[in-house]
Amino acid sequence: MANPVDLKWVDGKAPTFIPTGTSFGIPWNKGEIDKTTPISLSADGNSVPVQTWPDGSVKWTGHTLPAGAGLTDKLTLQTGTPAEPSSPVSVVDSQKTITVTTGNFSAVFNKSGNVLIDSISLSGKAQVSKGTLVVNVQNAPDEAELLGSRPTVKGTTGKVEIVTVEQSGPVRAVIKVTGHYTGDHSPFLPWTVRFYIAAGATALRIVHFFIFDGDQTKDFIKGMGLRFSTPLSDELYNRHIRFVSADGGIWGEPVRVMSGLRRDALAPVLTPQFEGTATSDISTWPTSITPFVDQLAVWSDFTLDQLSSEYFTVAKRSNAGRAATFLPHAGSGTRASGLGCVGGATGGSVVFGLQDFWQGAPRGLDIRDASTNTATVTIWAYSPRAPAMDMRHYDTVPHGLDLAYEDVGDPDPTPVGIGRSYEVSLQLFPATPSRTVLAQLAGILTATPQIVANPSFYADHKLFGGRWNVPDTSRSGMAVIEKRKSDLLDFYVAEIDQRKFYGFWNYGDVMHTYDQTRHTWRYDVGGYAWDNGELGSDLWLWMSFLRTGRADVYRIAYAMTRHISEVDSNHTGPFAGIGNRHNVSHWGDGAKEARVAGATLRRPFYYLTTDELMGDLMDYTLAADQTIMTWDPLRKVFPPPDPAGPGRLRIGPDWTTLAGNWFTKWERTVSDFAWQVITSNTVGVWPAATKVGGTDVLNPINEIVNLATNDAGSLSLSEYAVMAIAPELAPDSFAFISDEEKDWDRSTIAASELGRKENVGESIEADMGRTSNGKRHWKRFLCM
Repeated sequence: MANPVDLKWVDGKAPTFIPTGTSFGIPWNKGEIDKTTPISLSADGNSVPVQTWPDGSVKWTGHTLPAGAGLTDKLTLQTGTPAEPSSPVSVVDSQKTITVTTGNFSAVFNKSGNVLIDSISLSGKAQVSKGTLVVNVQNAPDEAELLGSRPTVKGTTGKVEIVTVEQSGPVRAVIKVTGHYTGDHSPFLPWTVRFYIAAGATALRIVHFFIFDGDQTKDFIKGMGLRFSTPLSDELYNRHIRFVSADGGIWGEPVRVMSGLRRDALAPVLTPQFEGTATSDISTWPTSITPFVDQLAVWSDFTLDQLSSEYFTVAKRSNAGRAATFLPHAGSGTRASGLGCVGGATGGSVVFGLQDFWQGAPRGLDIRDASTNTATVTIWAYSPRAPAMDMRHYDTVPHGLDLAYEDVGDPDPTPVGIGRSYEVSLQLFPATPSRTVLAQLAGILTATPQIVANPSFYADHKLFGGRWNVPDTSRSGMAVIEKRKSDLLDFYVAEIDQRKFYGFWNYGDVMHTYDQTRHTWRYDVGGYAWDNGELGSDLWLWMSFLRTGRADVYRIAYAMTRHISEVDSNHTGPFAGIGNRHNVSHWGDGAKEARVAGATLRRPFYYLTTDELMGDLMDYTLAADQTIMTWDPLRKVFPPPDPAGPGRLRIGPDWTTLAGNWFTKWERTVSDFAWQVITSNTVGVWPAATKVGGTDVLNPINEIVNLATNDAGSLSLSEYAVMAIAPELAPDSFAFISDEEKDWDRSTIAASELGRKENVGESIEADMGRTSNGKRHWKRFLCM
């Protein structure tokens, strides 16, 4: 029987509510549970519904809580039958649509066409329709100072190609949709969207990820986002627009403003209009204003733009539309939360939010036609009011390794294959939510609630190598070391904001090297600029979180892992599965290396959050062992190897990464094919030592024949280097893990009956790399 696990919220206190539910992962000791073990969750002794799914080998389990309120600061996970949700999720998969329902909330998703979200309804009333992905693209960069014609902007929308139900309740449903952007451009920018609906929710969580496969000299993205329509039926003075700052401040105005007039409308009208509640019937208003109400301005269009991390503006325009100008000074502030609202005091409202709003600037929120029967909302992950996204490198010539530490050329800089994600939420209300509720929702949007365990629990389970422990200050020398560690974490947390390491492509990364003379990071010096996870900076942050439980460290580790796995890694194209080393441009360096994109470094993020997109990104890395045959990491140092093989790898940064990619795939899914790849590996595996004697030597010796090389001396203990770098991945180590060993990494154990089966390749999945004739092309690697 597994011991109960004490859990808490990463920020220390339970959120007021969780509109879209929440998910988390928990590790288990070997033998504690199996795939049939029921697991329950309790809060202050009261059972909470929880949906559980094991990873392939039950080293970890993923758990989802329903949406709701009344949460407690501490929770307990234990074996036992979980509570049933009061409003379980159901999924109906028909020929043309998929319908997800929980209680009085439902969402309908299309299985083809350019409209992803057919409708979202509350109590039978559709409050969202025509949910569409949009990308505007132009054929040249914005250069406002130049005279003459301007670039041509074309519109594209996301076309649905494949729809999959990944989870179907009862606590959560997950719908995965993939496609390309099409329209006034040939199909490009392959994308993946996941829709999440939790039991009891009135909200939809949307995670969008795209891969850039355009032409960096011709395809300049001029806007990217999600657009939907919402019906409006209240009187103009009872229709309300809301934007919320990152600090919880509210910009809120009606479509027809009744305050500030020459004649006072009085408190019975002004107070409910300010609060967003319904005013009394107009027949009860002062007769000094009622004859003239229809003469007042009607504000129909609203925009919030966060074009930098430090400043946002609110503008509005009358129902004259493009015949009139926006008022650009309607509001302003430093940082917006990304939360907005449009709707009526009685007819229902839609609250929409975009995560990492100011951090990922330029962002934007548009509300159009709020004076009509149907308003249109566009949530801009990249604002069209910003300069077009320019993916070109910062220069056209390389600047050399000797001074600029820049490895550019062979290949030339290209963004093809990199990606980026954004996350949106849509929540329905029967009326305009109060200012207090909106501020609470903004707080949840800007600091997503996350359930975690205590550092001592993680340490006891010896996660991710187990070579760490919780801080120990029992001795003076250790106290000094711990303070130094803490000071460094404090510095990096603060440095991100001090140096404004923000932006659509930049957020999550930090700089590589400092320029003491200029008192700034070397943002413009070749290979010294963006860090791109060099030397495992993301792993340092995750280990620091696990041992301290610090929420601020968790959040920068989360953002950094998102960035490295999406932007610094190539998912498709010529460099599929490998990553880009540090440079002024995230994708500019010519050193394309597997270790940057490696799946093993993404495991803390994946297992702690159960994030499905991270699982996709891990799978993309499996292409690295083929890509590295073309982009040999030592091609600029040594003559190229024979194209027919063997290829050439360094044991530390290359072999451990490739083996780790497949090991991670096996660990997550118990894939037969992944296990076959691992156990059939011959790289770094040498025959046993043999005795050499007689006249060949002066004295008898033991020798390993043809030991691979790592230096000019041609003799190296490279197999044993693996034992020091990644012992859990060492060749032949899998077979020697015993039940009695207590000091292993229980999150990376590869002991399984699967590994001892014969013919393990009989059920190889097609997406794991089969060629058209059913065979995978393998070439033996020569380790360097």
